[in-house]
Amino acid sequence: MSDTIKLLYPIYLDVQMMVSFVAATEGGYALENAVKQAQATTEDIKGAVAGEVGLSGLLSNLAKAGINSSANLEDQRVHSNESQIVLKHTEASLFMGLRNKLYSRHRIVSLDECEQSQWDALQLSPFSDLVELSGYISRSPINEIARLGERFLSFGPQGTTGNTPNGGQQDQNAAIIQSINKDLESSPLSDVLLRHEGKWKKDAVIDLSTKILPLIEQDRLLCGRIVVLGKVTRILKQQETINLCRRSILGYAAQKVLTEMISSFENTPGINIKLAPYEVKYPAVEIIPMAIYV
Repeated sequence: MSDTIKLLYPIYLDVQMMVSFVAATEGGYALENAVKQAQATTEDIKGAVAGEVGLSGLLSNLAKAGINSSANLEDQRVHSNESQIVLKHTEASLFMGLRNKLYSRHRIVSLDECEQSQWDALQLSPFSDLVELSGYISRSPINEIARLGERFLSFGPQGTTGNTPNGGQQDQNAAIIQSINKDLESSPLSDVLLRHEGKWKKDAVIDLSTKILPLIEQDRLLCGRIVVLGKVTRILKQQETINLCRRSILGYAAQKVLTEMISSFENTPGINIKLAPYEVKYPAVEIIPMAIYV
């Protein structure tokens, strides 16, 4: 297998998880490495001479450096070199090197090509190897409810109160949406849905850390086809489901609120709303991601 490292860009990266895996596989890790090399040679010769000192193979071939020197001497050649070069990693370069090493050691299970017979035979746990799955990400319905709810409520009649026919319902909907937003903002995790459209379609619920990627920045994941690399925490069996409104205690109530809001706008030109399903069904997995990359 080629040692060439693929150039990947992580949109989401759990640095703590990644560094732990790097340290476990390498016996430690460093974000930089200082290399000092000195060399001197003398040889009888007449004419023009040249020399080159190169640094290669350092830090998994992620960085190279070299110094040249030459001299014209009578009856003698002197070649000397002393250098100190600091090679620095970025978090992304550490990730690329780690993925390359794990892949070459067959420590990453690709779920893209799994068909039903292979899927049902999967024996994965939080203690097993990492998995990869590619596809397209969409927001969970509860996140969409929070985003759309605020905007829809802003179209309501100005100055409505509970004393008017529609004012009471408007106030109740606003209170539900505000409560959902507070629940989502206070939760350490946020769900997004990945859909793989291959020979055998499958889904993944991705548990994002809001400390790593806050809610306001999660639209960065809606950029086209991406790949998720992480640890599986659950493989859905037939008849099992994951409800994507679980991050709010009012999530179930919000389904009804949003349905009413969407119905009131469905005839408005230019507005076309499509939500992900509230429940994810077999075949699907739940993943804590180490990285989401392109």
